[in-house]
Amino acid sequence: MPVNYEQLQIQLKDAGKTLRLRHDAFSRAADQYGSMLRAEGGRDDLLERIDAVLAEKPETRCALPGTEAVDISRPLPAMPPVQIRLLACDGSQISPSRHDEISFGLINTAVVELIVHSGLTPRIITRTRLLPFDDLPSESLLGIQRDAAEKRFLAETAAASNRDITTFALCDGPLELFTDTPEMQGQELLKAEYLEALSQLAENRIPAAGYIDRPRSDPVLRMLELLHTGSAKEEKTPGTDDSMLFSRILAPGERSAVFGMNSRLNRELNADLRLCFFYMNIGRPGHPYISRVELPAWAAADSVIPDLLHAVLIEQCRVLGGHPYPFILHRAHECAVVTFAEKEEIKRMLIREMTVNGLTPPEKSNKQIAKDLVQVSGIRL
Repeated sequence: MPVNYEQLQIQLKDAGKTLRLRHDAFSRAADQYGSMLRAEGGRDDLLERIDAVLAEKPETRCALPGTEAVDISRPLPAMPPVQIRLLACDGSQISPSRHDEISFGLINTAVVELIVHSGLTPRIITRTRLLPFDDLPSESLLGIQRDAAEKRFLAETAAASNRDITTFALCDGPLELFTDTPEMQGQELLKAEYLEALSQLAENRIPAAGYIDRPRSDPVLRMLELLHTGSAKEEKTPGTDDSMLFSRILAPGERSAVFGMNSRLNRELNADLRLCFFYMNIGRPGHPYISRVELPAWAAADSVIPDLLHAVLIEQCRVLGGHPYPFILHRAHECAVVTFAEKEEIKRMLIREMTVNGLTPPEKSNKQIAKDLVQVSGIRL
């Protein structure tokens, strides 16, 4: 049956009213958290106070004050007259499906190397890995394997680069590996490979940075709750997040203070590798757009790196005009993505190899065949 638009119209009217009420509630919450942040901005005892609360509730995930005032807004620095190399990595995957002719998994990663303002064509390197058929992962675990592959490829490429040029290693999404998920149970080798990549970048003094577009986490809000009430909400309130707060504080081009992070992974890491972050407003006047940037503690503590990273990322975001996003990360995605046509060609190649080895080529599941008929003909069965 098609969508019942008559029923949907009634629900849409109710949804519109609900969204209005939520917007007003979020606006009041933003004002409240903004006042809390400004009240903490001039205090020098924040770390001691938050440490005292976390001593009793160490598992609480929240931001930690750094060396900058928590309410500070850093203006956009000028790009320095030095040569800068950007390495950006992204990955894509083919998830195993029992409905395909043959169930297989694949990870494809790409690194794009750009020398800023050099006029040189970016260099593109790709790496493709067909997963073993005797141990195909779930889709969620495959995503974690892809993240680890991206960091490993980025670290190896960076290590082989010219060390005389200031280099940043960028990835799309968090640097943090979420080790407390069910998918990570028993994946110690995967975790070790991931952390080795971050260690290799640190040893070569190449700052890694994770760029999160439209973040929806709330570690700063939780920090403020801990400081003011001694506890943080167990569950995140939908729609209330750090972006809501910093969209009111940061002018276009500005960044926030650099914050630390209290999390399970960070507590397990060496101090230099613990993840820090800051927020940036990459929008325009009247239309804020907040992104988050993660970087390791050793880079965050440097007197130059945070501002240089801030300037580089804002410049990269402006390349795409009215829809700001770092251009080099966009190129890495374009190079890494596996298209439907490529997936079908890989399947044909696998089936051909099965035939060569005396196996009967399989067929799609009946369910998938029925779906394909609808997609091709447009006729509902």
